[in-house]
Amino acid sequence: MVATAFPAKENLSMNNCYRELKYELSQADNGLTAREVMAVRLCLSSREIARCKEFGDGVCLFRDGEDIPDMDLLKNVSFGKKYDHSDEFVPIMVRTGLKEGDVLRVRIYEDNDNAGEVIPSDEPIDIVYEDEDIILINKPGDKVVHPSYAHYKDSLSNALAGYYLRSGQNHVVRTIGRLDRETSGLILFAKNRYSAALLSNQQEGMSKRKEYLALVYGVMEQQEGTIDAPIGQEEGVRMIRRVMEDGKRAVTHYRVEQQFKDYALVRLRLDTGRTHQIRVHMSHLGHPLLGDNLYGKEIPDSHGMTRAALHAAHLEFTQPVTKTELSFDASIPEDMKRLIIV
Repeated sequence: MVATAFPAKENLSMNNCYRELKYELSQADNGLTAREVMAVRLCLSSREIARCKEFGDGVCLFRDGEDIPDMDLLKNVSFGKKYDHSDEFVPIMVRTGLKEGDVLRVRIYEDNDNAGEVIPSDEPIDIVYEDEDIILINKPGDKVVHPSYAHYKDSLSNALAGYYLRSGQNHVVRTIGRLDRETSGLILFAKNRYSAALLSNQQEGMSKRKEYLALVYGVMEQQEGTIDAPIGQEEGVRMIRRVMEDGKRAVTHYRVEQQFKDYALVRLRLDTGRTHQIRVHMSHLGHPLLGDNLYGKEIPDSHGMTRAALHAAHLEFTQPVTKTELSFDASIPEDMKRLIIV
């Protein structure tokens, strides 16, 4: 049985922001303790379970018409920071045994006091999908995801922080996966610590359910194929990667979508997630990406592309809380689109 997802409760104080989960026990759950339900059914780590115990309403139970075991013991227990005695749910110990029909409520409080501050900006963002746990954005090309010394206020994270502020949402910016500065397309952010933890377990499989579109130089000899060539870092050069025997295994599948006079639109899917993998592999194949100043310097004509022509076009993943299968496509940016519509 999947936990019921409830909206994150938010106040202006980040300390009072939490994600609420409710789980109704089935017959198969008879005899499990609250800790076991939290660990096995809700996939909470031991550390997260311990943190829930710090709050008076962190672990609570509703049992219709019957007393709850250990209630006499609980009368003398301090439940930490808060507990609303008018609530129909009562706080319990994580060792409390549960049974079919019980409803366990867990509140996962945010811990944002020590989170790095991201300065909000007024720059708009292209939201592809949003719910209580995640937000999926179509990133522009030539934009960094995270703030840095050179991009302290103009990263995608700054724009997302500004959107949260304008829409009255209290979230830390949590990136799931990554995109190079030059790459446009789909990038996922988690809105709370619970969804971030669950999505981190999906990341390896998620990379295999992601597709890219690239404009590559030259005429492709084969319409589709697989590049299985290890990638490593060039010694003494921090940014550059190369195909090398002692590198890490990297596998890229490609299919030609359209062939033009001296460049092609190619769809790609990765089995691995090495830094600059597509750019390195296509250059190794003799077809570097248009506009790629690192791996395509020999291209005689990039047709006006000023960044590596790469777009994260499709993504499939499982919503971390509701377990719904989701699938999205991001519209191709204008700088690449003008070379496709000819």
